[in-house]
Amino acid sequence: MDIRNQTLTQIAQHLDISPSDFKLAQERYRAVKDWLIDGLYESGSSPLVYLQGSFRLGTVVKPYRGDKDGAFDIDQVCEITVPKSSRAPKILKHDVGDRLKENADYERMLDDEGRRCWTIEYASADSSPGFHLDILPSLPTSAGESHQIDITDKNKDTYTWSVSNPKGYYLWFKSKNVFSQELISTQRQNIYQENQAIYSRLSDVPKQLLRSPLQRSIQIMKRHRDVHFSGKEHKPISIIITTITAHIHSKDSITGVLSEFTNYVAKRHETLVRDGHLIPDGVLDFDGEQWLIPNPVDYANGENNTENFADKWNEESSLSEAFFDWVKQLDRDVFAFTESGVSDDLNLKIKRFGEGGSYASILERKVKKEVEEDNANSTNFLRLIHLGIEGKVDWGVVKSMAQLEYDKANNLQNKNISKVNFYQIARHQGQLLSDNAKNDIKKVLADNLGSPAFVMCCNLILETATKEMISHCVADCGYDNVLAWPIMKLANTQSL
Repeated sequence: MDIRNQTLTQIAQHLDISPSDFKLAQERYRAVKDWLIDGLYESGSSPLVYLQGSFRLGTVVKPYRGDKDGAFDIDQVCEITVPKSSRAPKILKHDVGDRLKENADYERMLDDEGRRCWTIEYASADSSPGFHLDILPSLPTSAGESHQIDITDKNKDTYTWSVSNPKGYYLWFKSKNVFSQELISTQRQNIYQENQAIYSRLSDVPKQLLRSPLQRSIQIMKRHRDVHFSGKEHKPISIIITTITAHIHSKDSITGVLSEFTNYVAKRHETLVRDGHLIPDGVLDFDGEQWLIPNPVDYANGENNTENFADKWNEESSLSEAFFDWVKQLDRDVFAFTESGVSDDLNLKIKRFGEGGSYASILERKVKKEVEEDNANSTNFLRLIHLGIEGKVDWGVVKSMAQLEYDKANNLQNKNISKVNFYQIARHQGQLLSDNAKNDIKKVLADNLGSPAFVMCCNLILETATKEMISHCVADCGYDNVLAWPIMKLANTQSL
């Protein structure tokens, strides 16, 4: 294992909930399970209660303290396996809620009725984080498909049926999540040695605490998302991150899986902006009107009533926009980490892992040397502008580099590129361009009307860019990650 993956493994281990917290959570959800199993329900009989979500998949992460949802989630399904012939979503939903309310402790901790679930809120205690226990009422699907369930969906005062397949999803994820015996033995031994107060023998360490590179990658991405969206709306749901990653990953290293994820999403986004639709691949699809990230089990079986993890994207476009924007930031931060080897550059807000200077200091020195030697690397300079946008490099430094780059440029095209960079820096700082500056950019535009890249960039600076200009630039440049250029921060969301 190389040094970067060793550091990422350390980071991901730090994101795990502790074995003691895991044991406490186990005790609590088993108590709720036993309570639900012993209940009587108008909807039917023989309730089956089982886990779904990150606890079952092994991708749970410690809550980020800056997150407004600063607790971890445990997701349970309460499936009434022998339903009565009449099936009413409202009755089922309140069957489960009423059973929980029969227990004074659960009634006290029960949140307001959710769209699909009932939620018990466990407060933090001592050094342990709080957590939400979400209970999803369900019946076996009326269509009789393997593992699929019908779940309740409340919109205002109207109850309807929807579908889900958590058992099938778990089995699908398990098939993608390959462990080596060496990995199992090593991790189990390490956990046992560090927690002998909890486990009396090695075999007591549950397999649920062991993590593959796939699971570790998902944990890191979820933590990055939690930090990125701290205090913001439109945070991507975990099932979308997990599904895409499990579908497309082929690498056996954390760095490899992270890169596969960001590259795949970036290519799909650029294709979408260029063409206005995506050729279906069963992972991340858009037909020009509707988003579809299907439950892979339903999709593989050719179900007409496929569960769509991106259903809310079709109700609110800001959700898809926020997802793509976050993936671009993740890609930049992963690249920064691979360059520096320091965990701070991953922006996970955890203790520092790795030795050496920050990526910002490394890149600043690199760009300065390149510009002074008249060997400017445009990719590195664009990365420096991104760091300015993120507040990791002083804008005065970036601006002086842009001026030096212009002074050193030895032909008209390089002079024009330098001008675009200089003026986009001013725009990123929120400055209004003077009439002289606007005329300067218009002159650059007039000299380069045959270049879709110049047309797009100049118009972005002038605030006159259109969706068509961006599409033409993406098409002309091929897959050059155009949408990751810092100047795209000046585009309005409708253009993307």
